[in-house]
Amino acid sequence: MAFTMKNIASFSSAVCTSPKWIYDVFLSFRGEDVRKNFVDFLYNALEQKGIYTFKDDEILKQGRSIRPALSQAIEESRIAIVVFSENYASSSWCLDELVKIIECNGVLGQTVLPVFYDVDPSAVRKQKGSFAEHFAKHEDEIEDKERIQGWRNALVKVASFSGWDVPNTANGHEAKCIQEIVEIVMAKLGKVVAIEGENYIGIESRVQKLNVRLNLELDDVRFLGIFGMSGIGKTTIARAVFDRISARFEGAIFLHKVREISKRDGLENLQEKILSGIFCMKDLRISNVFEGSNMMKRRLCYKKVLIVLDDIDHLDQLEALVGQHDWFGAGSRVIITTQDKHLLVKHRVDRMYKVEILNEYESIQLFSWNAFKKNYPAKDYEELSTQIVRYAGCLPLALKVLGSFLYGRDMAEWRSAVERLKRIPEDEIMEKLKISFNGLKEIEKKIFLDIACFFEGKNRDYIKKLLDSFTFYPDIGIKVLIEKALVTIFEGRILMHPLIQEMGWHIVRQEAPGEPGKQSRLWVEEDICHVLATDEVTGSVEGLWLNLSTPKDVVIKNESLEKMKKLRLLKIHNACVSRCPNCIANEMRWLDWHGYPSKFLPDSFQAKKLVSLKLQYSRIIQLWKDIKFLEKLKFIDLSHSKKLIRTPDFTGIPNLERLILEDCSSLVEIHPSAGHLKRLQLLNLRSCTNLRSLPKQIILEKLEVMILSGCSKVDEFPEILGPMNCVIEVYLEATSLKEIPPSIFEYLPSLVILNLSYCKNLTSLPSSICRLKCLETLILSGCSKLEKLPEELGQIESLQELYGNETAISEPPSSLVLLKNLKVLSFRGCKGIASQTRSLSSWMVREKCQDSRGLVIPSISALTSLVCLDLSDCNLLDGGIPCDLGNLSSLEALNLGGNNFTSISAANIKSLSRLKTLLLVGCKRLEILPELPPRTWEMYVDNCTSLQCEADLLLKYENLRMVSFTNCFQLLEDQQIFCMIAATLERLLEISLSEHPSYKHDFSICLPGRNIPAWFTYQNTGPSIKIELPSNWYNDKFMGFAVCVVFDLITEFSLWKTWHVYNHPALGIDFFLRHQGKKSHIFVTELGYIGTDNKIHSDHTCLGFASYNCFDSFFDVPVVSPTYMEVHARCSGGSVLKMSPSAKAWGIHLVYGK
Repeated sequence: MAFTMKNIASFSSAVCTSPKWIYDVFLSFRGEDVRKNFVDFLYNALEQKGIYTFKDDEILKQGRSIRPALSQAIEESRIAIVVFSENYASSSWCLDELVKIIECNGVLGQTVLPVFYDVDPSAVRKQKGSFAEHFAKHEDEIEDKERIQGWRNALVKVASFSGWDVPNTANGHEAKCIQEIVEIVMAKLGKVVAIEGENYIGIESRVQKLNVRLNLELDDVRFLGIFGMSGIGKTTIARAVFDRISARFEGAIFLHKVREISKRDGLENLQEKILSGIFCMKDLRISNVFEGSNMMKRRLCYKKVLIVLDDIDHLDQLEALVGQHDWFGAGSRVIITTQDKHLLVKHRVDRMYKVEILNEYESIQLFSWNAFKKNYPAKDYEELSTQIVRYAGCLPLALKVLGSFLYGRDMAEWRSAVERLKRIPEDEIMEKLKISFNGLKEIEKKIFLDIACFFEGKNRDYIKKLLDSFTFYPDIGIKVLIEKALVTIFEGRILMHPLIQEMGWHIVRQEAPGEPGKQSRLWVEEDICHVLATDEVTGSVEGLWLNLSTPKDVVIKNESLEKMKKLRLLKIHNACVSRCPNCIANEMRWLDWHGYPSKFLPDSFQAKKLVSLKLQYSRIIQLWKDIKFLEKLKFIDLSHSKKLIRTPDFTGIPNLERLILEDCSSLVEIHPSAGHLKRLQLLNLRSCTNLRSLPKQIILEKLEVMILSGCSKVDEFPEILGPMNCVIEVYLEATSLKEIPPSIFEYLPSLVILNLSYCKNLTSLPSSICRLKCLETLILSGCSKLEKLPEELGQIESLQELYGNETAISEPPSSLVLLKNLKVLSFRGCKGIASQTRSLSSWMVREKCQDSRGLVIPSISALTSLVCLDLSDCNLLDGGIPCDLGNLSSLEALNLGGNNFTSISAANIKSLSRLKTLLLVGCKRLEILPELPPRTWEMYVDNCTSLQCEADLLLKYENLRMVSFTNCFQLLEDQQIFCMIAATLERLLEISLSEHPSYKHDFSICLPGRNIPAWFTYQNTGPSIKIELPSNWYNDKFMGFAVCVVFDLITEFSLWKTWHVYNHPALGIDFFLRHQGKKSHIFVTELGYIGTDNKIHSDHTCLGFASYNCFDSFFDVPVVSPTYMEVHARCSGGSVLKMSPSAKAWGIHLVYGK
C-alpha cells in the first residue's frame, strides 16, 4: 500500500477522549421571566443561522431536580448561554442546571456565555437583591446545605465570565444585543468546526476545492453541484462546507435527505422548511408547489442566503426548491448533492465537483477511527485492516460500516468476518449502494448488470458493440450510468468501483439465492462448470461468461445449452470440451467460443438475431454447407482455426462488417460472394499460407482495411470493379504478386498505407501509382527484384514515409525532391551498382566494391519535413553522402552506419540544427568523427575499427547523453582517450547538477578497455558490487549514483530502445536498495545503450549516471529514504536472454548537488 502502518502510526498523535457534541448551544433561563420575549427572540435568531440549539420548554417545577435528559443535553452542548433574570435564582432547577454547566466547563471545556437581563451582574455574583431573597427562602426550605453552597459557587463563577449586560449593550436595543450574541456564537463555533475539521479524514482538502468553486468574495448568485457514487461522502463534505461558511449569510439552511422526504411528505413540506428556517416563520403552510415557488422567489430575492439540498434525484426537486438564479439575493450560494451528474447539467449549475474516493492512507485512517478509535490499526491487525480497506475499495461508507462492525471484536472474529465478506457482502452497504440502481430504467438496469457481471474493465467500444447487439442502446445507457456514478471511463475502459460491482453481483444472486442455474447471468467459474455438468440450468439464463485463465476440462451436457432458451451471450475461453452440444439457443446475439470443438455448427443453428460469431482456435472445417440467412450478423472471426478449408456462401449475410480468418493455414479458397459484401469494413486473411483462390472480382463499397500479409501462394490480386472510396490500408507483404493491378490505383483514391514489403516477385511499380493522392506510407522493403521507382513518385505530395530497404534500387528518382511532406526516408541495405557483382568470385567482389559507387542519392535539400533518414549499408564511399544533406532543417535521426567512407564533411553534419541521434555503426574505414550539431543527444560509432578520436572531442558537446564506442579498438592505443571519456562523464554530471534541462534522466558512455576512474569512491572486481552507505549519506542534495562497469558482451541484450531508424541494445543494471528493516526496493535501469548487437569477447567499460528521480518515477510511491543502508548492483540479463552480460569490475560514486 502507499503508506505503511508504521507511517500511519507516526503521523498520529495521542488520541484523547473528546466530548460527543450534539447541540451547538444550550439555553439556561427562568421561563416565566424571559421565555416569551428575550429568550424566544434569541432562540429564533440562533436557529435562523443554523445553530442547533437546545431550549427546554417544559414548565419548571419548584424544588425538583433537573431531569437526566436535561443533564445529558447540557453535556452534549458546545456552548451554554445562561440568561440571568430577576427570578432566575428562585428556581432550584435553574441553579442545578448552572452547577452542571460549570462542571461541563471544567471537565469538557464547554464554553459558557452569561447574559444579564434586567439584573446587575454584581447582584448575581454577590447574591444581592432578589437573588439574596431567593437564597434566603432556599435556606429555609432545603436541608442540603452543600447543594446550596454549590449554587452560590456556580453563580460567582459564571458571573465572572465575559458576557452581556443587556440594558448597557447597544444602548439597550435588545435586537442588536441578540445579533451580537449570535455573531459571537457563530465565531466560536467556526473555530470549533475548523479544529474538528482536522479530524474529518480526507475532508479538508476537498472542502478547499469547493471553496475555490464557491468563491464567496464575489456577489454573484452561484449554484454548485457535488456528485459521486453512493457512500463516497457527498453529504459529509457539503455539511463541512456549510458549517464553515453559513455565518457569512443572512440566512442558511441545510436540507437533509431531500429524495426521501420529498417522496414521503411532498415538495411543499421542503419549501416550508426553507422559508421557516430562513425567516423563522412558524405554522407556515403551503398548499401547492406553485404557490411555494412564488413565495420563495418573492421572499428570498433580496436576501443573501446559503441553501444546501442533500441527495437530489429528480429535476422537479431543483425546480421547486431553488428554481433559478433570480430567486436569490446577491452573494447567495446553493449547494446540491446528487448521484446523478445529468441533473446538474439539466439545471445548469454554475460549477460541479466530482467527489473522488479516499486514498489508501486516508482509508486506513478512517477505518481505524471506527475499528480502533484511533487513526492507525492496533498491533497485529495491520494486515487484516489492509485486506478490509482493499475490499471496501476506499469507499468511506464501507469503511465506517465495517470498522464499526469490527470494533471491539477479537482476532478470530476479524478473520471470520474477512472470509465472510469474500462470499457475502454487508447488507447495510449493499442497500445504500442500490439506491442508484433502483432509480434506473429497466434497460439501464440490464446494461448495468451486464457490465458488472461480464464487461467491467473492458474496452468501451467493445462493450458498446456487445450491448448494441442486444438492442440496449448503449450510447445513452452508458452515459446515464456515468452520470449516476455507477461506472467511470478511464483510458477507454469502463470501470466500476469494486463494491458497486459486488452490488451488481448481489442483485443477480438474489434472483434465485443458492441456485445459479435459475439466475439471469452466470460468470463464476465454479457455478458455470457445475450447472453445465449437472444440467441444473433453466430458461432464465441470458448470459454465460466462462473465461478461464488456463486450459481446463469442462463437461457440457447436451441438454444444458438447449434449456437456455433466452441465452443471448455465450463466452467460453480455454475450456477443453470433448463433446459439443447439438443445440445453441436461437436467441443468441453474441457467440464467442475459443476452441470450439466441432467441425460444423449444429444443423439446427438458426440464430437469426446473431450479431457476432467468434470461434478462434476452433476445429471448424466449414461453418455450414448451405446458405444461411443471418441478416443481423456483422462480425465473423475464425482466426487460428487450422482445419478450416473453405468459407461459407456469404449471400445470406449481407450486413457483414468484419471478416477475420487470420492464420487459417488450411484455408484454400474464399467464396466468390465475399467480393460483394457491400458493408464489409475489414478483411483479414493474414498468414493463410495455403490460400490460392480469392474472389476474381470485388466491389466492397465500405471496405477500409484489407490484409493479405503472408498469403504466400496468392499471386493474383482481384479485379476491382468500381470505386472503393473507403479503403485506407492495404497490406500485401510476403505475397507472390508479380505486378500490382492498375485497378488498385484507379479505384482506391483514399488509400493511405500500401505495404508491398517482401513481395520478392515484384519487379516494378506502375506510373499510375501517382493517382494515390492520399497515400502517406509506402513500404517496399525486401522486394529484392525491384530495381527502380517510377519517376512519377514525386507527384504523391501526401507521402510521409517511404521504405525501400534491401531492394535492388540503385538510384531513386529525381522527383523525390518534390515530396515536401516526407518525414521518413529509408534505403537501408540498397548497395547500388556493387550489388550486381554478387556472382563474381570473392576477390573480384572486394575489388569491385572498392571502385564502384554505392546508392546514388539525388538532391534532397528540398525535403524540409524529413525527420528520419536511413542510408545505412548502402556502400557509400567518400563523396557518396549527398552534398546538400546539411539543408535538412527538420532532421532528427540520421543513420549512415555500415558504409565505406573514411570521413564525413563537417558541413554536412554540423548544419543539421535539430539532429538528436547520429548512427555510424560499422563504418570500419571511418577515421575521424565529424563535428556535431549542438543539439545532438546520442551518438553510436560501434564497430568503427579504424576510428581515431581527438582527445577533447566529446567535451565540446553539452547535450550528449548516450555515447557508444564498442569494438572501436583503435581507441585503446591512445591513452588520452579514456581520460577524455572520464572527463566527459564528470562534465555531464556537473551539467546535471546545474539542473541543465537535458539531464533530468540517466546518461552513459561505453568504450573498449577496463579502466575505472580513480574518483569512483567504491570499487571492486566481480559480477556485482555491494556497498554500505554512511549514516549521513542522504540529504536533499542527493542526485543519484555514478556507475562504472567493466563487462564483456557475450550475447545480445534484452533491453532495447527504439527509434525510427535503429534498435539499440542496452546494458541493464539491477539496483537493490536495502533499508534497516532488511526489505529492499528493486529498480532496473538501463545504462550503456550501444549501437551494435554483435558479440563482443573483449572487455568494455560503461560509465553512466543513474538519477534518483528515475528511481522515484519507477515506483508508485517515492523511494527516496534516509533509511537505506545498503546498495547492491548487478548486471541484468532479462528473462529472454540465453546468457547474461558478464560484469568483471564495478565502481560506484554518490553524486550530490551543489
